[in-house]
Amino acid sequence: MILDGILEPLELLEVLKEGRRDEFKGLLRTQPETVLDAAFEDATRDERLEFLRLMPVERAANTFTDLSLEDQKNFLPDLSPDRIRVMGAFFGPDEMADLLGELESDADARAYLISSLPPTLAKSALELELYPDDDAGGMMTPEFVAVREGWSVGHAIQFLRQAADHAETVQNLYLVNATGQLRGIIPLQALITAPAMAKVEDLARLEIIFAKTDTDQEEVSRLMRDYDLAVMPIVDESGVLKGIVTIDDVIDVLEEEATDDIYKGAAIQGGEFEYRSASPFLLWRKRIGWLLILFVTESLTANVIGAYDGLIKAAPLLAVYLPTLIGTGGNTGSQSATLVIRAIALGEIRGRDALRVMFKELGAGLLIGATIGIVAFVRIVLFRRNQGLGLALTAAISMFLIAIFANITGALLPILFKKLKVDPALTSSPFLATIMDATGLLIYFGLAQFLINAGIYQLDPIKP
Repeated sequence: MILDGILEPLELLEVLKEGRRDEFKGLLRTQPETVLDAAFEDATRDERLEFLRLMPVERAANTFTDLSLEDQKNFLPDLSPDRIRVMGAFFGPDEMADLLGELESDADARAYLISSLPPTLAKSALELELYPDDDAGGMMTPEFVAVREGWSVGHAIQFLRQAADHAETVQNLYLVNATGQLRGIIPLQALITAPAMAKVEDLARLEIIFAKTDTDQEEVSRLMRDYDLAVMPIVDESGVLKGIVTIDDVIDVLEEEATDDIYKGAAIQGGEFEYRSASPFLLWRKRIGWLLILFVTESLTANVIGAYDGLIKAAPLLAVYLPTLIGTGGNTGSQSATLVIRAIALGEIRGRDALRVMFKELGAGLLIGATIGIVAFVRIVLFRRNQGLGLALTAAISMFLIAIFANITGALLPILFKKLKVDPALTSSPFLATIMDATGLLIYFGLAQFLINAGIYQLDPIKP
């Protein structure tokens, strides 16, 4: 239904499906962004391509850069060089640097993009691409406004009028010396309210919170959060201003890291992709690697069960509590790992805190293990009387020990991985659960064998 000229997203798509291309092109200029966004989300790949080809240039550029890098890579060959060139006026160098990084293994696609972009943008993107993705240099944009020491306010305002259209933000201007080294920050409000003949250095704040190009992006995010910054300048080893990081960049990084951590926590290969447009082959490729690794490591569990095959045959009721025991270990370890991984991400825990963390989790593990062990013992004694006190004692003590071991392991593994420069998120479920399956069985069967040898666990009277 059409209401005051505004279409429903499906009605807009219907115009395209019916081949009314000129009408569709006109509607792309008159419909609200909310309608265009919703229609684009519901569109097929070919229909999305028509959106990118026919939208107003600025809108098309924004829509393209909002796509995942995987989708940008897939759409790129179908966009003409002229279309890419005009859209390039609205691309950021940092956005194109990310896309060039995605195309690293595809020399033809890289060359096509570089040759299609405006030369200045291509040069800036190639320079940014040299910085590692996980560092401040990989996050920053070189689109900022810098003013020189010695300039008057009038001169700076005149320069600002010319440079503002090409800047990411003009909330702050940056005071630099003749060699480009950062000397201070000038708030826009201070500049426009100052006398025209005043010197810009007299307006500058000299206490600067900045990061270097090789600062880890997590540290940049932490600094901007702790100091409540919307923009942070980035300098090189010599103090030369190279770019800025905005809060939008930090939000993007946090979203990417959160997504990556979720994937790793579920044993899925990381990397940005859109599920809606992902093919079954892509989903297989993202998941099969870790599934094969976990499949192989799970053989440790089978080996442990096989090693105690005689014990299980002699005391078959031991098998009844296997799922509960290994589940307790996996769940306890995953909880502990999640708490520590988050603490690491927030900068609350560092490598030197490992001993403190271990003792804290030992205490928590003792309390958790005692609680679960007592509940298990009472449950078996009250509701499984025919299974005997020996089995109740075995299960209860095993849960107590497994909870302690899982708690400490779940807490220390992320710290160890961080020390080894491996993402701590890899230690969360199901990787940790796989470790706890094998160790939990070793604890359970080892304790059962000990109690049987000690005569505490009597086999003969126990009947299923």
